[in-house]
Amino acid sequence: MYTVIAMPGHLDCHVTEANLPLSVFFEENKELFGCQKEYLPVRMVVGNQIKDLSVQVHPDDEYGMAHSHMRGKPESEWLLGDGEGTMILGHHAKTKEEFIKLAENKEWDKLFRKIKVKGGDFIHIPQGTLHASQGEGCCVAFSTNGDVTYRLYDYDRKDSSGKLRELHVQNVYDVVEVPDENKNPIQVSSHFVNGLQVAEFFDEPGLYTCGNIKSDTSGFFERKEFYFLTCIEGEGKICDRKIKAGQTFFVPCNYGPVEISGVMTIAYISYKDDKK
Repeated sequence: MYTVIAMPGHLDCHVTEANLPLSVFFEENKELFGCQKEYLPVRMVVGNQIKDLSVQVHPDDEYGMAHSHMRGKPESEWLLGDGEGTMILGHHAKTKEEFIKLAENKEWDKLFRKIKVKGGDFIHIPQGTLHASQGEGCCVAFSTNGDVTYRLYDYDRKDSSGKLRELHVQNVYDVVEVPDENKNPIQVSSHFVNGLQVAEFFDEPGLYTCGNIKSDTSGFFERKEFYFLTCIEGEGKICDRKIKAGQTFFVPCNYGPVEISGVMTIAYISYKDDKK
């Protein structure tokens, strides 16, 4: 479920009260966002995975625009639930030549780096990182507002017409990070602020800021930047307006304290301009 995405002609959330695509809402109300970008810079997706995803990478914006006419993306995953599993994160090749050789020989067990993951983990996946979620489970994916994915391996699955799904092997060779065998889930701690349990997962100006908020009764949350709130579970109110699982609210920049009440878990994404 795309809770926040604004890519005209591709994927574009609908802003109900304004009756506009999110990309148009951004264009017509930039003062509510207060950032220097010419397009909405962030994206958030809630996913319910039922089988292994393809082994893939995302390029940087320059490569994505040059080769696929669309921006790439660094992304992150916050794993929901309390189960355990595995994912592919990085690889064991020491050089690009070794990576290509192992891939061409389909020596996946030697190439893919598998790590253990569990519910509550947060995994940051920079551009160029080989990765794949495995098994079943739910997650919230945070990223910049791009949508280019290059597949290296897809378990020889076929599409609805019986053809093998498209791979992008040369693109993967071009952009994959080598070496890459040191990334791991990030241990995230939460703290109580104004009656709410808040965890900030990731915060990098020019990319995105994300985290979660848990409410047991009521409290207040505030950021000077714009942000989006998506209810992951439970129900309650945002400033006296009802919200339930699956719904997303937008809060403009410099809005001030927002009252959050009810019993629920919320994911949020925001953005800070890069001042460099």
